[in-house]
Amino acid sequence: MWTVPRPPGRETTNTGGGESPLARERTERGPGNEFERELRRLKKDFQKNVLPAVKRHSFYVSKSEMRRIKERKAARRRRRQLRKLQRLGRI
Repeated sequence: MWTVPRPPGRETTNTGGGESPLARERTERGPGNEFERELRRLKKDFQKNVLPAVKRHSFYVSKSEMRRIKERKAARRRRRQLRKLQRLGRI
């Protein structure tokens, strides 16, 4: 990879992969914000936003396979919703 001379203070390189979701996180320290709470919030955010993207791009899934996966997930969601409504006595 070619390196471009950068002005002083700009030694970091941009890989062009876009901004990391964690890079924009800012934590405010104050009386109500404890370190453990912020760490827990960042962990949840990582598990919700970053980890699924990493797993999704870890290997190739064809369009037809992706469609079948989505159909199975939708059917499972419908079954769960139906069971929930039956349990509540609405069906």
